[in-house]
Amino acid sequence: MLQDLVNQLFKISDDASLNSLIEKYSYAAAALTIIPIPGSEIIAVIPLHVGMVISIARAKGVDVTRESALNLVLQISATVGLSLVGSRIATTAAKIILPGFGGLISAPFMFASTIALGNVAKAYFETEGNLDQDTMKDLYKNMVKKAKKDFNPDRMKDEEIQDMATAASQEGEQENMSSSGASKNETPVERLAKLKELLDRGLISQAEFDETKRKILSEI
Repeated sequence: MLQDLVNQLFKISDDASLNSLIEKYSYAAAALTIIPIPGSEIIAVIPLHVGMVISIARAKGVDVTRESALNLVLQISATVGLSLVGSRIATTAAKIILPGFGGLISAPFMFASTIALGNVAKAYFETEGNLDQDTMKDLYKNMVKKAKKDFNPDRMKDEEIQDMATAASQEGEQENMSSSGASKNETPVERLAKLKELLDRGLISQAEFDETKRKILSEI
């Protein structure tokens, strides 16, 4: 029975309301890339992804906390090889190098990766958490490929989408300020330990680890 359900995951869902919800979050994530503030998508995309997972869970009749939703986002990202830091840094770099164009170049990827993440999360709840890593990877890959073809840049201009992106940006900024304040009270050893944990979980690349490690050590 479980295998039959997994097989259905690779077909287009007929749940129009849930598909629409995931699509809205995905266009909001894409809209972050065209906000003329380098780094806006780095701090804002996590609140969007967490909010999307919570909304999907509720639609499926599952109660989740914000912390458990974040853990699921991190789990899926690590499994499918999506570096939450690396991909956002690349987007920010594009915005700095090509003001006004970098975001437009990165928007389809941000849209597609969020669509894929949302569909993997949906499958996770539909299988009551019994989704193996290979299935996660295949589903994510297939959804990214399809979503890139479906991307419509005009949707990023919708007022509702813009409001979602702005709200996420503000929330991300507040969380960033809070975490920055907390990090000042941490020793370099504690910060390096957290950095190593991110590397071990596959959430950042070796190059990102080395660069951040260098910055932390330079403060000593």
